[in-house]
Amino acid sequence: MEKTLFFVHVPKCAGMSLTNALRRDLPADRLYQNTSMIENFRTGRPDFLEIGELGKLRAVIGHWLHEAMLPFLTAPLLFATSIRHPVQRVRSQYRFDMAMRAQGWKPPSEEHFLNRNRNVICAFLCQVFPSIRADHGSALEAAKCILSGMDVVFDVPDALEAQRRLMRAIGLADPSVQPENASGDTGIEIGATNEDILPFVAEDMALYDWFTSRPPAPGGNPVHDPEVRAMFARLAERRRQPVFLAETLALRLARELHVEAPDGDAMELR
Repeated sequence: MEKTLFFVHVPKCAGMSLTNALRRDLPADRLYQNTSMIENFRTGRPDFLEIGELGKLRAVIGHWLHEAMLPFLTAPLLFATSIRHPVQRVRSQYRFDMAMRAQGWKPPSEEHFLNRNRNVICAFLCQVFPSIRADHGSALEAAKCILSGMDVVFDVPDALEAQRRLMRAIGLADPSVQPENASGDTGIEIGATNEDILPFVAEDMALYDWFTSRPPAPGGNPVHDPEVRAMFARLAERRRQPVFLAETLALRLARELHVEAPDGDAMELR
């Protein structure tokens, strides 16, 4: 039976190469991605609840996924995400924001940027699984739990081969994965030293050290815990909550409209 990939795309952790390969290799009605919800809105691609046959999806990927999507997906699920050294993630994010993003994302100062990028890895994992976050005393402990429920977790240096394996696992025999969205050649670098950055990524650093301290698990997840994976399965068996999910996605689209739309009022009205 075909599987559906549920991939949590943490920013600047090599998710764009997978996203674009899936867009090339899957028919449009087999993929839902919300790495940029505003792009979906601008181009007229349906959002999650506007898709006519959610059971046909072979991949669900993006920054703004939510556990409330899981009950709508009928195929067996393949949970995956990626991780990166937190200091390198921050440096990559700065290059991207300053050179490649809309004007609204450009911070007034490096300190403002660092505050906005405080423990992003833990935050993005926890926002997808709020029920798991609620069961833990800290975002770090919740993020450890979430990572341990994933079928596949890869570090950025292993990204391309791991992404090819994921695509083959959902039935794509010849994946077109290639490096994309690299911001290393922009010539822009944050002035902060590694020591300056570390206090802003302390939880992410603890998560990364915990993950990389385990023996490698080629093609899988070195911190995998079957009990947590079973918890993910139970989330998929919950009743559907379309109104709650619609409101959640609308708030996230509003956040993107606020910073990226050239005419936010016109886009909001539309």
